[in-house]
Amino acid sequence: MTPTPAKQTYLTAAGVSLAALMLYIVTLAPTTQFWDASEYIAAAHALGIPHPPGNPFFVIVAHVWGLLPVASDYARRINFLAAVTSATSAGLWFLIGERWLRPIVAPDGWRRLAAAAGAIVGATMFTVWNQAVANEKVYTISVLSIALILWLTLRWADEPAETRPDNLLVLIVYLLALTATNQLMGLLVAPRCSFTCC
Repeated sequence: MTPTPAKQTYLTAAGVSLAALMLYIVTLAPTTQFWDASEYIAAAHALGIPHPPGNPFFVIVAHVWGLLPVASDYARRINFLAAVTSATSAGLWFLIGERWLRPIVAPDGWRRLAAAAGAIVGATMFTVWNQAVANEKVYTISVLSIALILWLTLRWADEPAETRPDNLLVLIVYLLALTATNQLMGLLVAPRCSFTCC
């Protein structure tokens, strides 16, 4: 039995995420790196406050993630968090790209291929890859939140106008507020959400 086109799209998104994660794991930094990495890892471990703006959402998420036995030492666990969030972002960027290509590329297979190529290229760009293998900053969570908010906005807009779920809008606004506590970069998606939802 062949999967439906929607299921194939989600399977491809999972494949893109898995491919990015495997690449990030192979190149994962074994310990802390330069700049702010040590400060953020120490803040997450102690539930402390790094330099302004403080990034409380990252500190809490990283602290909880650091409790999981996914690596031998704490720094590697936090670096692995960066890899997982970046890989998840790649899958979401695939879903966004596939959705945006629907009016342009008719055959499902070609559309998925184009979206996958775009997501993989994005996942292997220097800055994204660099942030994904060493948690120097809080950008990987911000990129994940931008991708998630944008994907949810597209999902909401794809629903018929009379049956659009209000709870999805509430979730989008909540995630926008939550991402602001991580890094203000996450709010860059707010104008697009406003344009689509209003």
